[in-house]
Amino acid sequence: MIKLVVTDMNGTLLNAAQQVDHARLAHLLQRLAQQHAYFVVCSGNQYRHLREVLAPLNATNLVYVAENGASIYWHAQQLFDGALPAQQLAAFLTAYQAQVSALQHAYVILTGNERSYTSQGVAPTLLEQASKFYANLQATDLKQVTDSIKKISLAYRGGHAADHVAALNQYFAGRLVAHDSGYGVIDLVRGDVGKAAAVTFLQQHWQITAAETVAFGDGANDMAMLQAAGQSYAMKNAAAFVKTAAQQVTELDAEHGGVLATLETLLA
Repeated sequence: MIKLVVTDMNGTLLNAAQQVDHARLAHLLQRLAQQHAYFVVCSGNQYRHLREVLAPLNATNLVYVAENGASIYWHAQQLFDGALPAQQLAAFLTAYQAQVSALQHAYVILTGNERSYTSQGVAPTLLEQASKFYANLQATDLKQVTDSIKKISLAYRGGHAADHVAALNQYFAGRLVAHDSGYGVIDLVRGDVGKAAAVTFLQQHWQITAAETVAFGDGANDMAMLQAAGQSYAMKNAAAFVKTAAQQVTELDAEHGGVLATLETLLA
């Protein structure tokens, strides 16, 4: 029996307009609650942003894994806090200011509990575009930020994401770990933080087995999460290499409610 459903958001549960059929999802949440199962949205986005996207829903079995696993919330209470230690953040900012090779030509956003922060002097068009995905984004002196920072997002001008991920992981050597979001943004988080780690945490927290877990994803940063589930689905719209990491592929893509349709079939 299904006890844990885990889904990525952008390109998986959400369509291109960052929307999902709330009424249909609410019905599924109710069905899952009847069998004492949890529904987990697992994303690189901020917790606050995820709450805004799913604002009409307040189901007791809805769990939020935000910032690529750096925050886990249930019943508006934080179950896990993977914020960066102050010294790690300071070391990153020193390297960024020095423009070490792994960070050259990168646009940086720090994600905090309530706000997000980027460097002063950022082009207004970039700020406007990023504000669609980061709550309360403000331009400031990053070294003056005192907020608890959950993740560091990097967008590069040119180059391939996989190359940047490799360079960042080599430079930070496990102190920070880079994840490719699949949308041109790379997230840096604590070494023990990630979507798969979040799934394992929740499985242990509620004593749920992998066999009782279903996962959905579409991007490179979903692959380890998919492999942590006994039943895994790559989206029809996912890249071919992501589909190889999953046991099955959804019949419908994210634009046509592929996650919801698959769950309706599984719970029938």
